[in-house]
Amino acid sequence: MNALKEAEGRVAEGRYVISRISRTLIFTLEGGVETSALSTASQVLAEMQTRHSADSVVFEVSGCEMIDLDEFMELQKVVRTMEWLGLRCVIAGLRPGVVAYLATAGIAAGSLRTSLDLELALQELNPSHDEPEPQPDAEPKYEPDDARPL
Repeated sequence: MNALKEAEGRVAEGRYVISRISRTLIFTLEGGVETSALSTASQVLAEMQTRHSADSVVFEVSGCEMIDLDEFMELQKVVRTMEWLGLRCVIAGLRPGVVAYLATAGIAAGSLRTSLDLELALQELNPSHDEPEPQPDAEPKYEPDDARPL
């Protein structure tokens, strides 16, 4: 899969990169999560969604050592905004420590879609992933008048 870098921004404690794979936008957070960066990124994602006819977004956060409650709530708002725009969203790469912290703080995932990593998130968002794979026939079917070897 070849990702094309589309947008990049810097914030006080980290940065974000927005890239695209097919019709999926990948929003990668590195370092700290700033609520102002998420707000700006939301606007950039909305513009890119229109420009590239994207149908999904992966919020890749494995590069974030810690996400506090305010930051997670802001991330949730961005996800909901993208869903209102018709995009399917997955948060990928939440670290076990972050998940444990959010769970003990009483944060419910609700209808948020999460994934262990970026690869699994992309598989989940791939429309062909939902279609069953064709099953090979055990025996070839022949018509009664077929010319076949004996």
